[in-house]
Amino acid sequence: MILLQLKDYPRKAYSINQFTQPPCYELDGEDFIFVMDSGYDYELHITGRESCEWRMVDEALKRETYRCLKSDDTTYLLHYEIKDAGLRTAHTWVIDLAQRLVTLLTCKVGLNPKHPFLISSHFDFGAIRSEAVELPFKRHAFTSDMVGTCVEWHWKPAFLTRHSYYSTSFYRITHPKEMDTTSEFGSSNAHLMPSSDEWARYVKIKEQMYLFVLTESNSERIVGDRGRFRSNNMAFLQNYDRMYHVGRSFGTAMEDGKPFPVNMLFGAFGNPVELDPAFLDAPNPFVI
Repeated sequence: MILLQLKDYPRKAYSINQFTQPPCYELDGEDFIFVMDSGYDYELHITGRESCEWRMVDEALKRETYRCLKSDDTTYLLHYEIKDAGLRTAHTWVIDLAQRLVTLLTCKVGLNPKHPFLISSHFDFGAIRSEAVELPFKRHAFTSDMVGTCVEWHWKPAFLTRHSYYSTSFYRITHPKEMDTTSEFGSSNAHLMPSSDEWARYVKIKEQMYLFVLTESNSERIVGDRGRFRSNNMAFLQNYDRMYHVGRSFGTAMEDGKPFPVNMLFGAFGNPVELDPAFLDAPNPFVI
């Protein structure tokens, strides 16, 4: 009998993408008008399997290279980094065709003069315009639904993380005690930090689907250039019906003492998990 052995990829600088879904090209040829609550509407034209054009309405079209993943049959995570933006800038769209709703996450690197690698992020919510159909008035929205949830995410056969979504503003992360995270990521920032708590936001997309977004900001301010990983923003579109997420990471890491840009897709399978009450109930040292 031949036993199937899952391939364990060699360690990379950011090796959390083994279980990433194949790229999705279903939106190729689609044209969207997004009516946003900020008052700044967008056009998005998917011109190829990896090419798109976008603009804020009444501005010139910009051409980008996008990547797209599916969270369910009608919900897409579409991401591109904007060329020639000055400061590094990325758009991440959650395009919800079933409800004709859309969420835009805009991230920038370099707005903070003291911490130039720190990620700044901004959310905008809106609806998808369709001919002869009224715009929906409901929106994706920030939520407290996930507070108290703990999930174990499997990124590859030998690597997993355990998340505690304990607050509407923070999350914390741990690993099984027997797992060697140093061999996976090399020298990390964890031993330099008083805790793993980081800023996070939670957006309800639909029943059993949430956009969870974390920003590695505490570690950037405290560890800075002593760490291998600088500030990164990670967006997880989490499907709790199918118990997986699709997502992307945008930010900076260090290699041989030099910064290099992180801009990658990822994915993982999950399961509920019970965590040690001492871990769950530990105070957050970053807030009063």
